[in-house]
Amino acid sequence: MRTAMSDFLEIPLAEAAHRLLESERVLIFVHQNPDGDCVGSGFALAEMLRNMGKSAYVVCADEIPKRLRFLMRGQDDCRYTEGMEDGCDLLCAVDTASVSQLGALGALAPKITLSLDHHESNAAFSDNCTCPDAAACGELLFDLYGIFQDMGHLQHLADVCRLLYAAIVSDTGSFKFANTTRDTLLKAADLVDAIRKAEDGGDDLPMINHRLFENRTMTELYAQRAGIDALRFAHSGEVGVVVFTAEMLRENGITLEDIGNIVSLPRAVEGVKIAVSVKQSLEDPTVWRVSSRASVDVDVAAVCAAFGGGGHRRAAGCTVSAPDADTAFSIVAEAFGAVLDRSAMEVKQ
Repeated sequence: MRTAMSDFLEIPLAEAAHRLLESERVLIFVHQNPDGDCVGSGFALAEMLRNMGKSAYVVCADEIPKRLRFLMRGQDDCRYTEGMEDGCDLLCAVDTASVSQLGALGALAPKITLSLDHHESNAAFSDNCTCPDAAACGELLFDLYGIFQDMGHLQHLADVCRLLYAAIVSDTGSFKFANTTRDTLLKAADLVDAIRKAEDGGDDLPMINHRLFENRTMTELYAQRAGIDALRFAHSGEVGVVVFTAEMLRENGITLEDIGNIVSLPRAVEGVKIAVSVKQSLEDPTVWRVSSRASVDVDVAAVCAAFGGGGHRRAAGCTVSAPDADTAFSIVAEAFGAVLDRSAMEVKQ
């Protein structure tokens, strides 16, 4: 059927599988500021297609963080080069809710004809299969993997199982986040069983989890220290914000990659209900990337959508424009404080 907000089709996963099977050369887009879910899901799809004799390549506007590069299969990088899409049968976006999430590759959005996603805020910029009940896009790709197997196009692939497990465990925070469901755990259990049975010399479960959650560089530790110094609070301590400027990066010898998950820092502080990270762009100092996480049931995706972003009810991102760090802090503190106020009023009513 057609979506209410666009002329693009909302299609079932079986139809998405059919379109992929009909294509011989597929270019796969994952969102900027890549995380474990988009990298794991994007490369899982690429591996499936390659094992069916097709050509597949994953592209991203940003460089894949070092800690996630072990998930890359068949590629040294994910850089897009001009004209790469020429000759492709299908351009597919994975785990990408809006054109803005494509970052510098947003101009290619009109050429994307299929999207596989799980964000309830999906803006439907192409025909799409979106499953907002899924905790991770990796769950959707797990189902796609099953469809291909049931159709006889794929045999068991241990590396695909590793990638899907990494995608799911990443977006659920090791199954700690509120998005974790019974279906999430059942799918993860199947993947755990498949990985443990694999005898191909690939990563086992402890190694996957270590690489995702425990392996940190010294510069990432320096970033944590700088982040603690940069912590700010608003709304009686219920909104915790860490603001990183380009100057702070230079002074501490760290990169944007080192602060990729810095939003977890204010989230761990007692009393904080909404954690926010605000990072200044190195290209345009008036642009600030915002990531938000809620530990209570409030809709941070709605806040981010007002700034052209989106995500999930309790985890979302966007960009804001501000001339300096203080203004950027004020903008996000006011916006996220307001959603807490609205939530409190709804409870009282």
